[in-house]
Amino acid sequence: MLVIVVSMNLHSRPKEQREAVRQLVYLVLTRDMSTFNPDRFRHWIKETDTKFRKVSLMLKFEIRDRFVYFRVKEIRNGRIIYQFESSTRVPFDERDVVLTCEELNPVAG
Repeated sequence: MLVIVVSMNLHSRPKEQREAVRQLVYLVLTRDMSTFNPDRFRHWIKETDTKFRKVSLMLKFEIRDRFVYFRVKEIRNGRIIYQFESSTRVPFDERDVVLTCEELNPVAG
């Protein structure tokens, strides 16, 4: 399994942010993305984004030709601090896992 690192500006990030990114990269390296179905992938992205938001980051993804491209952004200014892609393909297209704003940011109530 190959992960291509495109940007690595983590040396100046707080430890919690570095650890969140490290865990994501580890999960993508050790998990075969082809084992996901759209619902499981959607749930995994929501869960991972929730963890990232606790450390002032947000996780974005894009699926092109069934490859998943990940971007980690700062919530404060939207700047991309880390991005990479996995060479393992998913067996579905991005339109199969579209997340609504409500799904990404549930209102406590």
